[in-house]
Amino acid sequence: MPANSRAPKQLGDFGEGLVTYALIRKGFEVACVDHVGADLIAERAGHRIAVSVKTRLYKHDSIETRGTVIEFDHLDRLQHFADRFQLESVFAHVVSIADDRAIHLFMLRVADIRGHLDKVERGYRLRFSDDHLLQTLALPYIDYSVWRDETIGTRI
Repeated sequence: MPANSRAPKQLGDFGEGLVTYALIRKGFEVACVDHVGADLIAERAGHRIAVSVKTRLYKHDSIETRGTVIEFDHLDRLQHFADRFQLESVFAHVVSIADDRAIHLFMLRVADIRGHLDKVERGYRLRFSDDHLLQTLALPYIDYSVWRDETIGTRI
């Protein structure tokens, strides 16, 4: 993308909107926040969470690794925000994979990330390649949603 493109910001906003949609479908009330560490706060039946959203787009024929490192400092900022407002901290990762015509949403509590995911040099590894997706989804602490068969028109 060109250096002056707004696409990264717009994709981030889309990811926050998609997570908001998923939380509403789960029965949460959701508010957007503009604060270091968190993008959303949500509440359902007294359960209050702070959510940080990361969004990633894999273009057609991408050879990039399908996985991410959830960085230590990112989790620390989210946890600081959550502690400050007495919320449970949740990390959400939105992944749009053009070749699969799918948008994946992984949501995990920070406590589960720190307690269960593989630790690597800068954080914790979340893998969603074809070889690892089923294994990742089988983990009991992964909250997973998916939107499949995305069709993007080409006439404009």
